[in-house]
Amino acid sequence: RRPMRQSSVENALDTLRKYNTVLVIDDSGSMQGERWQEARDALSALADVASKYDADGIDICFLNDKHVGTDVRDPQVVKRIFDHVRPRGITPIGEKLEELLLFYIENLERAKRRVDAGDHEGMKDMKPVNFIVITDGAPTDDPEEVIVTAARRLDRNNFPLTQVGIQFVQIGDDPQATEFLNELDNGLSQNYGIRDIVDTTPYLGGRLTADLIIKILLGGINRRVDRR
Repeated sequence: RRPMRQSSVENALDTLRKYNTVLVIDDSGSMQGERWQEARDALSALADVASKYDADGIDICFLNDKHVGTDVRDPQVVKRIFDHVRPRGITPIGEKLEELLLFYIENLERAKRRVDAGDHEGMKDMKPVNFIVITDGAPTDDPEEVIVTAARRLDRNNFPLTQVGIQFVQIGDDPQATEFLNELDNGLSQNYGIRDIVDTTPYLGGRLTADLIIKILLGGINRRVDRR
């Protein structure tokens, strides 16, 4: 796979300006130790790229801990937020995604009703959203149902296919986790006849390349990058 030319990298990342980027971090007990450090490193690299291209900065939240960062532009701030959190507990990916997706989609539907009622500015503040879930990929609940429900609501309202993207970044190489995430990536759209809003990227540590960062940030939204 050839690396992308610099101009292609910049064009792709420039697309990020049009989206809100929300990093969702698995802080469950299974993420302790090396995986936690790997997640922190990946997060800082992602934040560094995203902050350069997203004028609003990025949002950060955790599955269990209540610490959040809103409109963060500085990787050092990301590290400070991250260092306040200790991984423990379960992996409620479905529950967290439901909270985030419901909040966003309800606001989206409200904005659409305003437009339908004649307010041409109704959707002005509703940027499409890119959720990036960094996890070791072993949820203790069922994200599948949550994602299917959200996709159906987006389909029902005919929102653009790029409106919502969910990108899972796997930390570590647990084969069951890989299988589960691949099923989310490849199975949902076919099995349920819904739009494809999920993409997955295995991340085995080491330095993130520009190409991989682009795939992680845009993969859930830009299917062209996903198929490279």
